Amino acid sequence: MIIGHLGVAAAAGSRWRAAPLVWLLPAAVAPDVVDLLFALAGVCNPNGLYSHTIPAAALIAAVVGIATYLGARSRTTALVAALLVLAHLPLDLVTGYKPYWPGGPPLGLRLYRHRAFDFALEVPVALAGWWLLRRAGSAPRWSAT
Repeated sequence: MIIGHLGVAAAAGSRWRAAPLVWLLPAAVAPDVVDLLFALAGVCNPNGLYSHTIPAAALIAAVVGIATYLGARSRTTALVAALLVLAHLPLDLVTGYKPYWPGGPPLGLRLYRHRAFDFALEVPVALAGWWLLRRAGSAPRWSAT
C-alpha cells in the first residue's frame, strides 16, 4: 500500500496546509522504511515485528514526531507526521497479513496476494490524496500540473 500511504499523506497535507509534504510523505511510509533498513542490515524482522506492530509503530511515531519537530520547528507538522506513522497500520490491514501485537495472531485482508485488486484500490486512494492536495489553496506547484 505504498502509493496509498502517500495519497493519505497528500490528503493530510491538504487539510493541514502548514505541514510541508517533505515531512509528511516520509512519515506515511516510515514503518516500511524501517522494514527496509532491517533488511539492508541483514536483521530478521519476522512479519514486521519491529516495524509494523503497535508498539513498534508507537516508537517509530515518537521518533518521527521528535525528528519532525526538530527539523520543521512546528508542533502541528510533528503531530501530523506522528499520526501518519500510526495511520500506516490500519491501512496495512487492508493489504497485508501480519501480527499487530508481538505474539498476536496475524490480521489483514491479504490484498497483496491479488495484485490487480490491490492496485485498483491503491490508485484511487493516491489520486484522491493528490486531488485534495491540488484543491488546497496553498498546494505545491508540482501538485497542480
